[in-house]
Amino acid sequence: MRQKNKYDVIIVGAGASGLMAAAQMRQYDIKILVLEKMQQAGLKLRITGKGRCNLTNTMPIDIFLTHCHNGEMLIPSIKNFSNQDTITFFEHLGVELQEERGHRIFPKSGKSLDVFLALMHVLEKNKNVDIICRKPVTKLITYKGRVTGVECQNEKIFANTVLLCCGGETYPNTGSNGDGIKLAHNAGHKITPTMPALVGLRTKNGHSKYAHNYLVKNVELSIMTANGEILAKDCGDIILDEYGISGPIALKLNRKIAELINNEQYLKAKIDFKPKIKEDHLKKEIDKILKERTGQNIENIMRAWLPMELIKDYKYWLTSCKGKTRLNDNILTYLKHNTDEIIGDMGWHEAIITHGGIDLRYVNCLTMESKLIKGLFFAGEILDFDGDTGGFNLQIAFSTAALAAKNIIKSL
Repeated sequence: MRQKNKYDVIIVGAGASGLMAAAQMRQYDIKILVLEKMQQAGLKLRITGKGRCNLTNTMPIDIFLTHCHNGEMLIPSIKNFSNQDTITFFEHLGVELQEERGHRIFPKSGKSLDVFLALMHVLEKNKNVDIICRKPVTKLITYKGRVTGVECQNEKIFANTVLLCCGGETYPNTGSNGDGIKLAHNAGHKITPTMPALVGLRTKNGHSKYAHNYLVKNVELSIMTANGEILAKDCGDIILDEYGISGPIALKLNRKIAELINNEQYLKAKIDFKPKIKEDHLKKEIDKILKERTGQNIENIMRAWLPMELIKDYKYWLTSCKGKTRLNDNILTYLKHNTDEIIGDMGWHEAIITHGGIDLRYVNCLTMESKLIKGLFFAGEILDFDGDTGGFNLQIAFSTAALAAKNIIKSL
């Protein structure tokens, strides 16, 4: 009979990394308790990838790691549980997968829920695993440099090992509000400052309300300093709205400048709507179209280059003190040098991942165990790891969880 409030392992957080760690340890004869503060497990996992769940990315590992912050420190985790291991694991659970553009792996159904349910199915039928929701952990219990359990409000639960994988601070409505990072900090671990990453950019003037959530394909977005130095740029798709710029390449570039935004450095975002057309050629084309369409209204003129939503944005741009005197110059500037000041980001509620977290100098990345407290392990977004969009962040969660689980079993 199981001793009340005594387990071999307590996992704090029933998200991607917590459920993966429990699944990795389920076949061993140990008592595992998964504690989740929210009313249900896996709330963030169910909405990841816009509800489609980009599980991983099949890029070669050496290239994969270049897309990750602190990639060198990830090597032990990725080698232990690689992107191919993730694919095999979920296929064995009965989740059909498919590869899409950019080496991204999704469930064939297109539903994150299928990934979550597959994990829950193998855990709920296992007599060694208990999952309890509405159970927030308020404190780690330690004794002589070793973790001995956790406090949940007025209740103490004891264990030989504790795995903290409570997520970061993104999508706080799903429970990721930094509680786990605070638990680690209160136990003596230094925290690398946290900030939203993979999130849209707020700009000073924004865009027309008629362009709200408007997808613009095949543009070039550049991030520049006050003197025009280009810090980062990329080509692809963006989304415009009244507050600024989001969409795939905006999120990717944001991750590279998150610390600069957090430090309130003056930055500018420049959109080139016609990156495949050289400026000299476009200038001649504008002059030609203006002669051909003399006397026509601005909508008819601009239809040569833009859809109606962006024509309205062009007119909004003119009223935002950006326009010059000559129509030729205005059109060229809007199409090739559409520049606005970055005044921040879209915040935690829209950010995909947390940049920062538990300082990796306090973690043995060969085992995922704390260097300060024996028996305390970490996995997932709580750590100072993050990656680009495209399956990198879920793979980080799965890999760190699997390595932690492997070494927890060894320590018991």
